[in-house]
Amino acid sequence: MMRSFIPILSGSILAISPLTGAAQVHAPILDKVGEEIVATFSIVARDPATGELAVAVQSRAFRAAAIVSYAKAGVGAVATQASANQSYGPEGLALLEQGLSPEEVVRQLTEADPGRDRRQLAVIDAGGRVKAYTGSGTSDWAGHIEGENYSVQGNILVGEAVVREMARAFEAAEGVLAERLMAALDAGQAAGGDARGKQSGGILIVKPIGDSGRTTDRWVDVRVDDHPTPFIEIRRLMNMSVSRNQSGLASDFAEDERWAEAILAQRKAVALAPESDRYLFQLSELYARAGSAPSALATLTLAIDRNPDWKERATTSDAFAGMRGDAEFRRIVSGGR
Repeated sequence: MMRSFIPILSGSILAISPLTGAAQVHAPILDKVGEEIVATFSIVARDPATGELAVAVQSRAFRAAAIVSYAKAGVGAVATQASANQSYGPEGLALLEQGLSPEEVVRQLTEADPGRDRRQLAVIDAGGRVKAYTGSGTSDWAGHIEGENYSVQGNILVGEAVVREMARAFEAAEGVLAERLMAALDAGQAAGGDARGKQSGGILIVKPIGDSGRTTDRWVDVRVDDHPTPFIEIRRLMNMSVSRNQSGLASDFAEDERWAEAILAQRKAVALAPESDRYLFQLSELYARAGSAPSALATLTLAIDRNPDWKERATTSDAFAGMRGDAEFRRIVSGGR
């Protein structure tokens, strides 16, 4: 995979002391001109198969994801960090929408900004073109890697291994885009992450609305503003969000009688939210509609074991209409063993 790797090894312009003690400190860390520092590592990315565009971030800064992440379906995604110029987000998306390339967007934003040396910025467009920028005044370690359909970047990191491992993990990961982004964040943290520690983060993914009935392009939007173990919490929320999306996709596929795809999506929902008896019951209905009675009965049994209320629902569900004369079905819904 072709990558463009650009480290910025400048002398620190900040005097940052490690945070100690059990209490969380919520006051922003400011640079020499009073702007908030969002020392972090992040990734902007695109999934060419789905049209999803994304920003994922982790930081030892309060509510970092709210500051760093901007995205619009069909347009692009922007990450703005270090001495974060938050106008880069909406202005960058507007410039992309006007037809400028990510390279032109980065150049126009930074050339007009007298504080550009303190900024870090990454832009990806709907076609997967990327451009990142790390100002010469950002604090060690700072740099970025541009790859195919993604860019990873960070500042005040323990070293360049953080972004290198993020890039490696993203390229190697399988699954939906949210899972690949989470793999990149985990790899960055495993390599040392933010030199000051961890506190917040999030994943923002946008997707064209299409004919799904959704009213927002935000496909995944989870954020942890302040947590001692943000990675665990981000993953938990990501799993919840993606499982809901997969179950919704399963319903869409079922409407078109695309049973194999519907079952695959619903099984993904179950895998991400194994505690959900509702997802299990919905999967049993899909198996029944697809004509796979053994799988339907086995999955229905699991759902009822979790929640006996599904017995009554199964007796009235149209999905099981053709199975109501089956002795095994009657045994399951009657509670016999």
